Amino acid sequence: MEESLYHEVLRRARNDLATAIRKRGELLAYLETAETEIAQLKRLIGGIHAYVDESPKRDELLSAGEGLRGAIRTALRAATQDVTISEILAILKELQFPIEQHQNPLGSVYTTVTRLVAEGEVVEAEPKAQKKTYRWALAKLGQGWRLPFDTVTVLPGLGQSRVAKERKKR
Repeated sequence: MEESLYHEVLRRARNDLATAIRKRGELLAYLETAETEIAQLKRLIGGIHAYVDESPKRDELLSAGEGLRGAIRTALRAATQDVTISEILAILKELQFPIEQHQNPLGSVYTTVTRLVAEGEVVEAEPKAQKKTYRWALAKLGQGWRLPFDTVTVLPGLGQSRVAKERKKR
């Protein structure tokens, strides 16, 4: 009898873990959507600056604590299509990132993008005019792409009844 109690506790703990993993995936998807929206708004604001006479004023929101790596992430999130290294450089300028401070801006962008590809944050896309193109790895997260993990993958066969019940409630 006591053993069945342990089995019940184990079953409930597994179900709770499956639910928590699913919630984490939903939160990560929400975070990625928010980050993309922020990146697109930064790009819009940066583009508008060219038409507004505020040249001495620097918009602190655009580069709030971002280094080159963060600025490239923002640029790729803001891009609505696959982009080349040169296009990433142009977006960085739109974002008013001080890329000119680098001795070799194009080389710095290329090196950083290459590292982001190696880390899985950025993916290579179809070449454009024989040039490599890139996109943010989670660019289509809310539009049918999935996170690199899944409750079913992490816990096969577990938590499915509870997840199914929660989906019915919605």
